[in-house]
Amino acid sequence: MSESLQQELAHYLSASGLTKVTVIAALTQGLSNRNYYVRGLHSSTSVESEWVLRINSWASTQICDRSSEIAAWCDASYAALAPKVVYISPEKDFYLSEYIAQNDNQNWSDLISANGAHPLSTIGERWPNAEQLLLQLLNGLKALPVPQNIITVEQQWQIYHARLSQMQQLLWQHIDNSPHSAAWLQQYDKLLAQQDAVAEMLGSLNLCLINNQFSHRDLNPFNILVMQDKLNCIDFEYACSSHPLCDLASVISSHSLSSKQRHWLIENYLDKQTNLNHHAQDAIPAAVDLYWVFAVCWALQMAFDSLMLNGKLNVDADTIKQTENYLSCAKQYQGLIASYS
Repeated sequence: MSESLQQELAHYLSASGLTKVTVIAALTQGLSNRNYYVRGLHSSTSVESEWVLRINSWASTQICDRSSEIAAWCDASYAALAPKVVYISPEKDFYLSEYIAQNDNQNWSDLISANGAHPLSTIGERWPNAEQLLLQLLNGLKALPVPQNIITVEQQWQIYHARLSQMQQLLWQHIDNSPHSAAWLQQYDKLLAQQDAVAEMLGSLNLCLINNQFSHRDLNPFNILVMQDKLNCIDFEYACSSHPLCDLASVISSHSLSSKQRHWLIENYLDKQTNLNHHAQDAIPAAVDLYWVFAVCWALQMAFDSLMLNGKLNVDADTIKQTENYLSCAKQYQGLIASYS
C-alpha cells in the first residue's frame, strides 16, 4: 500500500469511518471525479470488505445537483440496481460505497463504443445476451420513483446554452494569451452552428413524449457493472426526471452491440413503454444526436472549469493536460452528431 496515498486520503478514510485499511489503489476510469479502491473495516459490516472512495471534482460539482444525485443513487440501490452507499460527507464532496468486483477477462467496460444516430451494420456480438441484460436494467430504472429534480431535454439544452454563453464571454478576455481558450471557442462555435438542428431534435422528442420518468442519462459501459446475472449502474450525477428515450439513447450511443442486438433492444424497450407514444421509434435518431450534443456541452464545461480558476487561467501542466483531454472529447463528440456528416 502506498504510504503517500494513505496520507493523502487519511482525512477521507477517517471521516467515512474506515479502519484497519490494508489496501488503497486508484481506479483509473472516469474523466472528472477521483475514485479509489479501498480494503478495510467499516461499521456497516463485521468483516474486512472492499469499498470505493469517490472524491468529487470541483468542476463536476458545478453542473451537478449532489442532493438529487444521492437521492437517485439510494433509490437505485434500494432496488438492487446500484452499489450500496454507506457514507456521504456533510458537504457531499466525497462518498463511500461498496465495491463490486468485475471479471478481468470479460469486463462490461470492454463494450465502450461511440455510435452516431445511424451506426454501421454490425454482425459480431462482443457480449452475447448483452441486449437482454441492458433491457432488464433499463426497465428497472424506469420503474424507480420519479425524481423530484425535473429537467426536460429542452431545459437541459437551455441550461447548457446559458452557461456556455457566459463561459464564452470570459474566455474572449484570454484568447490572445491561451491557445486552449481559442480551441474552446472554436468547438463552441461549431456547437452554436447546430442550434437549428438541436431545435429539430427537441421537437422530435416532444412529439413522442407522454410522461417523464427516472433517467440516469449516462449509461455508458464505464458506468455499468456486472453483478452475477444482472447489471448495476453507478455515477448518478445527472440523474433526474426526464425524457424516457434518454437512457435508451445513451446505451445505443455508447455500447458496441450488433445490429440484431440493437434492434431487439429498441423494439422490446418501446413495446411496453407507457411513457411514450407511437412516434417514439422515429424519435430515436434525434435522441442519439442529442446525447452527443449534451456530451459536447459537458466536455466544454469541464474544459472551462479546468482551465479557469477564480477568473484566471490555470497554466500548470496537469491542468493543461486535463483541459486538452476534455477538448479532445468535445471534438470527438461533435463528429458523432449526424447533421455533421
